[in-house]
Amino acid sequence: METLLTHTTETIVKNKFYEIAINKVKSRVYIQIIGFWRSPQEAGNYLKDLDRALQGFSGKFTLLVDLTQMISHPLEVQPIHLQAQQLLLSRGLLQTAEVYKSSFVQFQTTKISKQSKMPLQQFTSIEGAEAYLDSIKNG
Repeated sequence: METLLTHTTETIVKNKFYEIAINKVKSRVYIQIIGFWRSPQEAGNYLKDLDRALQGFSGKFTLLVDLTQMISHPLEVQPIHLQAQQLLLSRGLLQTAEVYKSSFVQFQTTKISKQSKMPLQQFTSIEGAEAYLDSIKNG
């Protein structure tokens, strides 16, 4: 995710499972999911860290999720992603752009996003996702 992070982007947390950053100028949250989470415990403080990142926003915002390093997650981990989406929506999420490499990861995230009703556009490049979100006017 380093190519996206600029001097106006603040990293909230980075560990071996995920990175969360915010850009207040763009009103954007950046999440990168890394590797394979074998169990909910491996997600650790993901929801708390996400909540902490969202404290920086007081209105509508966009979200770019980098899933290019994510390996599909087992069923018992998927509720964490659903809870994260529900949290994002409750705080004013306007639009999500997801970047993926694996079609199975795309299938998993599409299914979860339909459950939460999170607005989602999917991409195969970070640049395409960023340009798409830049074209959206925050509400």
